[in-house]
Amino acid sequence: MPKKRTVRKDNLLKKLIEDEKDAEKKAQEKKKRKQEFQQERRDDLVKKLEELAKTMEQNPGQVADKSGDVDMRGPNKAKKGGVIKKIGKDKTKARANRTLLKVAKERGIIHDEELAKRLLSGKKIKNTCKPDGGELKRDKLLRKAREKRERRTGVVREEEEDEDDGASE
Repeated sequence: MPKKRTVRKDNLLKKLIEDEKDAEKKAQEKKKRKQEFQQERRDDLVKKLEELAKTMEQNPGQVADKSGDVDMRGPNKAKKGGVIKKIGKDKTKARANRTLLKVAKERGIIHDEELAKRLLSGKKIKNTCKPDGGELKRDKLLRKAREKRERRTGVVREEEEDEDDGASE
């Protein structure tokens, strides 16, 4: 008969391994749900933008803003708008041109152009700092190089001059 402490230790290790597997499975399910939701949002946005592009194509020389004013463009400046499918390996990605996003924002289809661009491209937001609140390595290197350059040349950037003026007043 094995000793009680070894059995207890074995049981604890088994439980830890099971918990780890459960957590991994749960994380995978969460990631899958998130990807499905993102894809659904992306599809809805593409559908709305394509509908908007079709309405803009019907009268390409005229784009009305909120006040109802129409911007008349010449025939050579009228371009085909809409969602541009990217040529590449990943065929799922699409991007919209700037004018289409502006018109969509004016009509209330989207709230923010940058968020819509990021949703269409599928890119993540880059972190501005480390999880512990520290400065990123690349940002630190750039800051150090800028400070060194400023010490050598004696030229201070406008942003820093404004901060210095505000502090002395």
